[in-house]
Amino acid sequence: MNFLEWLGFKKVMEDTDPSNVVKFPTPKVVPPVPEPEQPATVFYRIGVTDKNRLAFQMGYSEITMNKEGVENLIRQLEVFKDQLASDNSESQ
Repeated sequence: MNFLEWLGFKKVMEDTDPSNVVKFPTPKVVPPVPEPEQPATVFYRIGVTDKNRLAFQMGYSEITMNKEGVENLIRQLEVFKDQLASDNSESQ
């Protein structure tokens, strides 16, 4: 005597009419879900704050400057740009 016979299920299974059983639907081929697009990596961000200051963010660091600070930074970058141009002309 097996477990199903002991529980009395074998007789129930023999008496069940197979036409009375709900059939599973035929499986359909479903196309794979496309991978979601990864968000773009932001390397730096420049913007204006609500207190009328410029904000420059790179990585985890952020600096904010007023108009005078921005103009000073532009002047410094122009000096560095001129130095780089003169360094390149000397090395050629």
